[in-house]
Amino acid sequence: MENARQKLKLLKLYEILLSESDETRPMSTYDLIDRLQKEGISVKRKTLYEDIDILNANGYEVMQVRKKKNMYYVADRKFDVAEVRILLDAVEASSFITPEKTALLVDKIANLAGSWRGDVIKKNIVVFDTTKRDNEQIFYNVFNINEAIIDRKKISFYYYKLDHSGKKIYSRENKLYTVNPIATVVSNDNYYLVCSSDKYPDDPAHYRIDRMEKVTITDQDIVLSDKLKDFDVRKKKRELFSMFLGEQKRVTFDISKDLVEVIFDKFGKSVKFSPYGDKYRFTGDVQVSDIFFGWCAGLGGKLSIVAPKEVKDAYIAKLASIVESYKSDDGAPE
Repeated sequence: MENARQKLKLLKLYEILLSESDETRPMSTYDLIDRLQKEGISVKRKTLYEDIDILNANGYEVMQVRKKKNMYYVADRKFDVAEVRILLDAVEASSFITPEKTALLVDKIANLAGSWRGDVIKKNIVVFDTTKRDNEQIFYNVFNINEAIIDRKKISFYYYKLDHSGKKIYSRENKLYTVNPIATVVSNDNYYLVCSSDKYPDDPAHYRIDRMEKVTITDQDIVLSDKLKDFDVRKKKRELFSMFLGEQKRVTFDISKDLVEVIFDKFGKSVKFSPYGDKYRFTGDVQVSDIFFGWCAGLGGKLSIVAPKEVKDAYIAKLASIVESYKSDDGAPE
């Protein structure tokens, strides 16, 4: 057993330095000897120097600080603290990751910065006010979907939505979906599968992965139409997942000047603004729908549709119908 532990010495030495040291907290020779002894590995100071030389000679860089006693640390990490913090915040803010998986991922990601720094980072995490999904199958679903994409195989699954009481209502009378998976993509705080069916081979569809159950890789090869063989989800994401799902139109808007960043966030930095009195005017491509009109209404009088006239008139009619619905119902409970 002692011989086996000695064979693991270099591995354990580097693991200790990687997880417990950095440029602000180097470890002394005595620290390292003590930590190795707790792992059941005995080592002398001279041998430890030789071990560190071996690590450096083989590309595992261990930095040395010369003080009253030699101090050592590992500085080269795959992720620095800022990168780890961004990943942690993204996980905490993602609603499609369940609370249990969030806790698991937080621990794993924090340790990328080293154990002691990871503990400090976790203590300073701001927990977002995010409604988390409850489908624990989501990681299993994502794994199978991506394995199927790699192996060029179709997948099958059951799909459901929730009714007013939160009960699952399975689509297509609980019949299996069988599709050609193309990609997975995050949009509007949901995780989706982009795919096509044999029935509609030219039309890409998308399904929320947290609403999928029993995702299974089939033995059928993926069959994509010529239209979808070179389908680029990154370029088509706006069309697939836009909040403006509907007929595409080129629409001109007037906005108050304090909405510039809002418009950049929605349309991208390629938007060109022109001064128009005390406002800005710009033109962008949108898919006209009730959801698009809802977005416009949410910005109130700070945004107005200028052209085309049919889109402006449709928006006015939608606002009028909403007002009329309040007039016809006083809102009093029966």
